[in-house]
Amino acid sequence: MLRKNWYLFTPLAIVGLPALILAYYILSFGYPVSEAVEATSHFLQSSTRYAMKYSDNHFNRIKPGMDGRQVFEWVGVPFERRNNDEEWLYSLPNGLTRYYHERKILFGRDKNNVPRVKEVVRAFHAE
Repeated sequence: MLRKNWYLFTPLAIVGLPALILAYYILSFGYPVSEAVEATSHFLQSSTRYAMKYSDNHFNRIKPGMDGRQVFEWVGVPFERRNNDEEWLYSLPNGLTRYYHERKILFGRDKNNVPRVKEVVRAFHAE
């Protein structure tokens, strides 16, 4: 029966595969639904390169209030430091792609001039 009617599984594949990819982005990357939909729509077009010591597990542990030394110990040297060392980029697009998984940490200085994490950015970057 399944051999004759294989085409009945086509709608399931058309709907099911994107739903699985969407769930993957929500559960693995922690994206909200809107960003997961964006990432799913550019599934084969995105390409990301990460800093040498970067890992998602360590990046997930970075919280606002941590100092720059702690961040450096957890995720290592960023690709770039921008805006007078207030932005540390841990991911960049690979090649000429316009779609990638953005990983960035924003810092602010406290009253003792120690850099502290203000915000941790985990987003799908689509230009």
